Amino acid sequence: MVKPNVGCMTSSQPFSKPPQHIAGIDLGTNTLRLLITKTGSNGRLTAVYSDQTITRLGERVQHSGTLQYFAMERTIQALQHWRQILLQHNINHPIIVATSAVRDAKNRDEFLQRVQTDVGFTVKILSGHEEARLTLIGITTGLTPPLTRILAIDIGGGSTEFITTNNGQPDKLYSTDLGVVRLTEKFFISDPVRDDEISEAKHFILDRLQAVKDKIGNIEDRRLIGTAGTITTLAVMDQQLKNYDARKVHQYCIHLEAIQRIRKSCVNKTIAARRIMTGIEAGRADVIVAGILILQLIMENLGFANVFVSEFGLREGILLDEIQKITGKNGSLELFERLHQREKQSR
Repeated sequence: MVKPNVGCMTSSQPFSKPPQHIAGIDLGTNTLRLLITKTGSNGRLTAVYSDQTITRLGERVQHSGTLQYFAMERTIQALQHWRQILLQHNINHPIIVATSAVRDAKNRDEFLQRVQTDVGFTVKILSGHEEARLTLIGITTGLTPPLTRILAIDIGGGSTEFITTNNGQPDKLYSTDLGVVRLTEKFFISDPVRDDEISEAKHFILDRLQAVKDKIGNIEDRRLIGTAGTITTLAVMDQQLKNYDARKVHQYCIHLEAIQRIRKSCVNKTIAARRIMTGIEAGRADVIVAGILILQLIMENLGFANVFVSEFGLREGILLDEIQKITGKNGSLELFERLHQREKQSR
């Protein structure tokens, strides 16, 4: 493996003016997501390249407290591949953030150093609060028409963020350890999952949701908006899409009854059987039951009959926040106009 010169390509230097292209990378607990955009006047961003890959960076962090060697290696190899694509777009300073898995890992400094040495990237670790703030920026920018009172949720691999708005402005941000990888490793040992494992996971989720309700308070008259892999996967499954179509997923409304139905169709199947279900990619088949259970209990416990899906999330929020810092103006993002997607965009 040829290593780049250290420091040849970092995300540590601030931009003094808008570059022609700007890129954001979200190092999630389960999935890595890349977005490259072209910058225009008045802070307008247009997506030109999108990619994602499941590397399961947070594998066994729940049990060991550390990032595993092969999980780090998978992630570094993905970043090395993306590095070549970034250079093709003359991007020398991608904005890279890490979330729950890296945030919680005792050996996170080792991982960050390996990324710097082997790829030449600098990574910023987000707090749960900052992750929620940036996710909200992404979600609200993608809403058409804009909504002033929402509860946004981001169900990730290691955590779930809850964000409320009031008159279109951030109101309360709360992060809790309800992640699909975390819950799968903690509770779902059997294949297929046993009833007692589901029951234990439910008690854990409901306990966390009580804390959520205490923190965010009154959520009456709010629209529930969801982002990230569990929710986009459910949108694909509910529509029985053979191929992922972001335009059909974005702002799609999933009813609670559909989520309950899909959960029943998944829970008694083996992981191998889930892999061949329409809409589930191989890297998500083992964690989809945990994700569905989290979403279902959120909706039942907080009183929502449906959830609207957002293709925009943390990855988009990273770039919109950066362009606001550069221009001093609120940016906009066209995510679907002329986007090249390297892989099938199955969530």
